[in-house]
Amino acid sequence: MCLVSGPFRAVLLQVKRSLQMFLIAGCAGITAAYGQIDPKEVVRQSIQNYERDWRVARDKWVYTQQDVTESDGAREVEVSEILPLDGTPYGRLVSRDGHTLTPDELRKEEHKYQRASRQREKESAVEREERIRRYENERAFVREIPEAYDFKLVGGEVVEGRPSWVITMTPRAGFVPSRPHATLLEHIEGKLWIDKEDLQWAKAEAHVFETIGIGWIVARVQPGTRFTVEQTRVENGLWMPRRITICGDAHVMLMHTRKINEELTYSGYRKAGSVSADKHALGSVEQEAQAFR
Repeated sequence: MCLVSGPFRAVLLQVKRSLQMFLIAGCAGITAAYGQIDPKEVVRQSIQNYERDWRVARDKWVYTQQDVTESDGAREVEVSEILPLDGTPYGRLVSRDGHTLTPDELRKEEHKYQRASRQREKESAVEREERIRRYENERAFVREIPEAYDFKLVGGEVVEGRPSWVITMTPRAGFVPSRPHATLLEHIEGKLWIDKEDLQWAKAEAHVFETIGIGWIVARVQPGTRFTVEQTRVENGLWMPRRITICGDAHVMLMHTRKINEELTYSGYRKAGSVSADKHALGSVEQEAQAFR
């Protein structure tokens, strides 16, 4: 089942990907100075933790991603396995709409994976470096977050049994973005829950208060669009996304209004190369597929 077809689907995927990058790109930590919590330094430290964690995930971790999209009363569910492949992640579709892939579909997915693997094996050092650089540049704007916002520590709360600081973030007047995608930051405000012990983001909520342009006249994400991110502790000090939601409206090609109503969940985190863990994760994927039948 395809909720949006043709060029409109491609544009909508670009919109969702841009918002997902903002959500995932924020995930990390905290510092204190002279007995006082400085929210800006908290966030600055969090960026360092984020960059450490996503590089570890990129190179060493395999996990399951479930993508649920709803539009115009229709519902689409895709479950994929995300695994490291020579420096950048690769996503392999496992099930669609609660049904495991047919043998023919599985062969096609395996063929695509093997083709991508061969292509990366044949890359020169320069080509490999360029591919990794493009991947990293998609998230480089996260380094501008400390300068893009004014932060306020508003208290503390317990998230999943763990104490967290609560910090609000509002766009700072005069901020001039210098990296790709950093212009997103000018139109989004929100709240962060930062784990006190591990110096990681446990939860974040944000909303669009001004229209966000994606491309020249490709799409516009409308004010009122809201999204959340929740993280989970997969190892000592290492946190990964657990759940992301996006809900709002986008004008595609400035003509068609499309609902963005999507939930991504992440599970089955295990280190690449762990056979027993991989078998367990494949079983989890099958259970998730069964749940949507």
